[in-house]
Amino acid sequence: MRKVNRKSIYCLSAAAVALLIGGSATAATAYKTISVDVDGNKQTVQGFELGTVADLLKKQGIQVGKDDLVQPTVTKELTDGTQILVKHAKAIVIQDGTKDPVSVHTLADTVADVLKELQITLNEADKLSLTATTSIESGQTIAITRRTQEVKVAEEVVPFQTERQPDAEQYTGTENVLTPGVEGKVQITTTVYYENGEAVDRKEDRKTTAEPVNQVVGFGTKQRPIVVASRSGENMQASKMMTMAASAYSMPGSRTATGGAAGQGTIAVDPSVIPLGTRLYIEGYGYGVASDVGGAIKGNRIDLHFDSQAAALQFGRRTVQVYVLN
Repeated sequence: MRKVNRKSIYCLSAAAVALLIGGSATAATAYKTISVDVDGNKQTVQGFELGTVADLLKKQGIQVGKDDLVQPTVTKELTDGTQILVKHAKAIVIQDGTKDPVSVHTLADTVADVLKELQITLNEADKLSLTATTSIESGQTIAITRRTQEVKVAEEVVPFQTERQPDAEQYTGTENVLTPGVEGKVQITTTVYYENGEAVDRKEDRKTTAEPVNQVVGFGTKQRPIVVASRSGENMQASKMMTMAASAYSMPGSRTATGGAAGQGTIAVDPSVIPLGTRLYIEGYGYGVASDVGGAIKGNRIDLHFDSQAAALQFGRRTVQVYVLN
């Protein structure tokens, strides 16, 4: 029977114990706890030799695309305590005004974030189909209505009115502009509102910039003098002309209502129509003075005195034009 060296056995046992203890330390170091966050859904993965980020995602059945966010990078070797973040891009459609719709994949969380990411600027008047704080979901369409406005300014003339007033210094039939008329002006501001290039509303604002000034016209009330031409060629002015019925009579030497003797030029009148003492001119007779009255002389009627009965009979009765001389 072979003799065993006790010293050798002791060394072997010590080596074996050392091997066991070293192996246990290596195994403990290889065991890892990994945190995985996929679109906000968190889980913990534990194990040995888990490899890289890509290896773990594949083992867990987590698919990622070129537009998705993975942190750390997929080639990163896993160590204990590694935290993996996966954020899948969402497919949405952007409809900006009249432009063609554009499909995009985005990692943005809200509508405002998407616009900032795509460098889309909104004017104050533009409208969004979703509020800026709306969370992004796959399949959404963000429509932007572009609102613009066009302002036009025009001027409108306001015609003046004409006032007429009597003017005793002017003859009848004449007019004179006392105050020239001035047209007024109104400024019209028209604002047309457009949505995506189409007019949807309009607003008109009218502002008077100058009030019109009425024109004042004076019309004459003064009677125009009447020029009377006698048979002698002398022209005299008459202030009034009347059409009257005339009768002839002859009573030489008789006394008139004014106390004078009747003769050629004595005219009997109705004093309520022609005052006594008025100088007259009668066509077909000549000049005379209203100096007598008669019981049958009423209204537009006169009697003309002739120096002879024959002349009176020849004149007879007729309608004449009677001029009241100035």
